[in-house]
Amino acid sequence: MVWFYKRSDGDLRIETRFDSITAEYVLEVAWPGRPVMTERFADTGAFESRVLALERQLDREQWEQIGSPEILPHGWRWDITH
Repeated sequence: MVWFYKRSDGDLRIETRFDSITAEYVLEVAWPGRPVMTERFADTGAFESRVLALERQLDREQWEQIGSPEILPHGWRWDITH
């Protein structure tokens, strides 16, 4: 799934997916003005903890979600509970 956020200093994109080749959960974050950050996780617990920590960070930093998450046409889909 892909989430989009905005703030006065730019736009942010978060993508979550499952890499079936490596059997890893993938978190990609495209912060404004920075290279895309990619993190990989072997288990769902660590992945979920990291995504929830990122959600808390975005709340603290006053990022505003734009629209609903978009489901990727390929691979694994994961819904973050708000």
